[in-house]
Amino acid sequence: MKALIIGAGPAAAGVALALSADPDVEVRVIDVGGILEPDNDAARLRMAATGPEEWSSSDVRIVSQMAQRTDGNSLPEKRNFGSDFPFHDFGQLEGVSGEGAVNTHVVSGAYGGFSTTWGAQTMVYSAASFNDWPFPRTELEADYRAILSHIPYAGEQDDLAEYHPLWGDADHLPPLSENATKILDAYARHRVQVRRRGVIVGRARLALRASACVSCGLCMTGCPYSYVYSAVQTFDQLIAEKKITYAGGYLALRLGENDGGPFVEVRNLATGAIETMRADKIFVACGAIGTTRLVGSSLDMFSEPIHFQESPQFVMPFASIRAHSAITQDNSFTLNQFNLLLPFDEAGKDLVQIHGYPYNDAMDDAVPQILKTPAMRTIRAMVLKRLTVGLGYLPSWWTPGFDVTLERPASSGDLAPVHVGPPAHDTGQSSKRLRAVNARLLRVAPFLGVAPVLPMVSLSAPGKSYHFGGSFPHATNPSGRESDVLGRVDAWRSIHLVDASVFPTVSATTFTLTIMANAHRIARRLLEDDHG
Repeated sequence: MKALIIGAGPAAAGVALALSADPDVEVRVIDVGGILEPDNDAARLRMAATGPEEWSSSDVRIVSQMAQRTDGNSLPEKRNFGSDFPFHDFGQLEGVSGEGAVNTHVVSGAYGGFSTTWGAQTMVYSAASFNDWPFPRTELEADYRAILSHIPYAGEQDDLAEYHPLWGDADHLPPLSENATKILDAYARHRVQVRRRGVIVGRARLALRASACVSCGLCMTGCPYSYVYSAVQTFDQLIAEKKITYAGGYLALRLGENDGGPFVEVRNLATGAIETMRADKIFVACGAIGTTRLVGSSLDMFSEPIHFQESPQFVMPFASIRAHSAITQDNSFTLNQFNLLLPFDEAGKDLVQIHGYPYNDAMDDAVPQILKTPAMRTIRAMVLKRLTVGLGYLPSWWTPGFDVTLERPASSGDLAPVHVGPPAHDTGQSSKRLRAVNARLLRVAPFLGVAPVLPMVSLSAPGKSYHFGGSFPHATNPSGRESDVLGRVDAWRSIHLVDASVFPTVSATTFTLTIMANAHRIARRLLEDDHG
C-alpha cells in the first residue's frame, strides 16, 4: 500500500507511527515545512552542545525572547527560540480572516505544527469523555499506550489517575518550584477537605525527557536540548530509519477521488507550480481548520457556517497566602507543574482542568503597568513572590464554540478564503460556568494556601485555546458533515481525516495525546482490515 500523509504535526505523527510499523506500506509525508530561522537555530545548536554554565549571553538573549502580546487576546503569543515560526505565514494563512478579537493564527505551517511550541501536557481523556463518541475509551487504550511508549513521558501516580490513568512507563518529574511544592504539600495535608469541596490536585503529566532535564528555566521559550517532545522528533527518527519519506514546501489545495484513486492537488511553494499527487490512501492531518478548509473547498462547502467546538482557555492568576523566598525559580523547570481537576459530575465527563505554572519572565507582561515603575519595585516583588499562573480549560459542551465560513477561491491555484467568527448566539454560558469554577476554588483556598485573583480571571478569545475541532465529527451512521469512525466523509472511501476535525467533542483535558492516539487508531484499523 502507498500512503500519503498531508501535514507533519501530532496527528500526522500518530498515523506515521502506525503505518511505518508495517514494512509493506510505503509512507510519504508532504508538508508546508516552515522551520526556525538560521541565526536562531545556530544559537540553539551552540547551546545544545554545551552545559548552561557555558552558554553565551548573546545566544541566551536570542533564544529566550518572551511571548508577544497580540491585540484582543488574553494571552500573549508564544515564541520558540526567539521566533514566531510556529505561527508564521508560510502560505497556509493565505486568506484567513477573523472577526473582532478572534484568533486568526489557527493553522501552523511549521514542520511539527503547533507541537513545536505547545505546553507538553500529556493526559489521557477520562472514560466518560467518550460518552458522546461512537466508540469507548477502551477502543483507544492500545493506541494511547503505543504513543506513550514512543514519546518521552513524565508524571506521577496520584489522585488524577482516578479519571486519567497513567498508562505507560513515566519518568519522575524534575524538582518542582517552591510554589508548586507548597501547593502539593498542602493538598496532601488537607486532601479530604479539598476533595469534599470538589477539587483534586496532582502533578503534571508531560511529554518531557525528565531524567535528562537540567532545569535551565527555558522550557517556555524552547528547550535547547529538545527534551520537550514535538512531532519533529518522530519524523526525524522515522526519516533517519528510512521508514518514511518527507517533502516540505507543499501546500495542499484540493482533494478528490476518481478511477485512479485518491489524489491531492498541491502548490509547490518553491516554483508556484500546481502538482497532483496520488496514493492508495490519503491521510489529512492539516490541523482542524486547515483540514476543514481543504475538505470544505474540495466538496464546495462555500458560504455556509461550519461550526467548531472549542474547549476555551481561561487565565487564572493565583495569589499565595505566604510569599515565596524568591521571584525566580532558577532550579526548576518552567512547564506546567501541577494540575487542579474540578469534577462537576461523578462520572468524570464534566471536568474542568487548570494547569499551574511557576513564575517565569513572561509573567511580567501580566503585571499592571503601575507596578512596573521604579517607585513600585518593592511592591512588584511582593506581588510576584506570591504569583502562580493557572491556565484552565472548559469542556466544549459548556461553551458556544465558533463558526468558520469558506468562500470560493479566485482561481484553482488559490486557497479558499476562511473567515473565523464567533457563533451567532452566545448565551454567556461560559462566563456562568467560570464563576462556578471560581467559587469552588475560593472554598478550597484556605486549605491549599492559594486563591484565584478574581478581577484578573479572563476567558481567551475564540480560537485562542488551539483546542478546537469537530467540523467533521465521527459518527456510527454518518450523515451530512459527519465522518465515519475511520475519518471518511461520505464522498470518499480512501481519504481519511485524522486530526481534531473528527472529534465529536473536545474535553477540557489536554487533547494532543488523544489526537495522536485517535490518528494512530485510524491507521492501525486500516492496516488490520487490509490484512484481513
